[in-house]
Amino acid sequence: MNSTAIILLLLSCLLLCVQGEPDHGSRKCKCLNGYVGRVNQKLIMSEPRVYQPSSFCPELEITIVLGTKEKCVNPESRFGQHVLSRQERKRAARSTTASQSNTESSTSL
Repeated sequence: MNSTAIILLLLSCLLLCVQGEPDHGSRKCKCLNGYVGRVNQKLIMSEPRVYQPSSFCPELEITIVLGTKEKCVNPESRFGQHVLSRQERKRAARSTTASQSNTESSTSL
């Protein structure tokens, strides 16, 4: 075999391996294995993520990182409601800030 054929064979294998890898935007629900019970908020390693219902998963999902594992939180639990209300307040604050900056820029013209 010549070197061109070997390179093409290796590139084909690489392409097949890359296509088999799952992407970050998984096309199924993340919380299929249930929810964590109680959550010690001191152990949460990052900001909770809220996934809105979509065509890929019809459920509202909240995930948190505890240590090195991603865990699901029941959106109807007390902590889940706290996360959702905090997210709503952030969204409202961002929209208020954006509308204020738009008003200021339009009045300065």
